[in-house]
Amino acid sequence: MSKYEHPYTEHAEYLEFIVSSTSRDEEFFQDLLCAMVEATEKTGKRRILVDRSSSDQTQPIAPMAIYRLSLRMAEAFGASVRVAALSPHADHQTFWEDVSSNRGAIVKASNHRESLLQWLLSDD
Repeated sequence: MSKYEHPYTEHAEYLEFIVSSTSRDEEFFQDLLCAMVEATEKTGKRRILVDRSSSDQTQPIAPMAIYRLSLRMAEAFGASVRVAALSPHADHQTFWEDVSSNRGAIVKASNHRESLLQWLLSDD
């Protein structure tokens, strides 16, 4: 049983997870990844939006934690699930996107919700 809650909204074509303002550690994000895997298996949806726009950006996530999470995401989803991350500083921080993509995951990070949703829902 997880000590975290990861509610999500099921939209017609994708799932949306909202990251709370206090969630910063690697354990939280590992647990979120498990919740994402479970949700894709339960719903059959293969597109996920992770909204980090309200999370605390003053304390960055450690680079090695991002690296390990990127590897786990690529291992869990590969190219079968498309993941978009909405984050205020995403245009300046591409490490998660680079590592995940290099391992075969289909991911994108941006601070522009509408363009990110366009990418998420496209077939490119």
